[in-house]
Amino acid sequence: MDDYDAIKDTIGHYFEGVRTKDRTRLERAFTVDIAHIKGYAKNQSGDLELWSLPIKDMIDVWVSDDAPPPNRDYGKILSIQIYSDIAATALFDCSGVYLDTFHMIKFNGEWRITDKFYVDYQA
Repeated sequence: MDDYDAIKDTIGHYFEGVRTKDRTRLERAFTVDIAHIKGYAKNQSGDLELWSLPIKDMIDVWVSDDAPPPNRDYGKILSIQIYSDIAATALFDCSGVYLDTFHMIKFNGEWRITDKFYVDYQA
């Protein structure tokens, strides 16, 4: 498998992991010990808020029984930029709701998301 397809698979593990609350798939997508999720989106009051959380904590939220099931199709990859044998970024349109940016590294021979940043299109 070439790097482009391997990166697509990693992103697929992330989205399928969230959709099915599958911790194994989510942990396969991220460098769990160092990755973060950051977002700029509307909070419950409707105000824009910038926040950050270690991905291991976010995975706990995604797989919890309290997490609502996703209510949208996941969208499409807009671009993948491979900068070297170990560094890449991917841009993802999350069904016109969020724009996701993934910073990725090749870690132990596998592509992993090391940071996810998203913005709310509706903000």
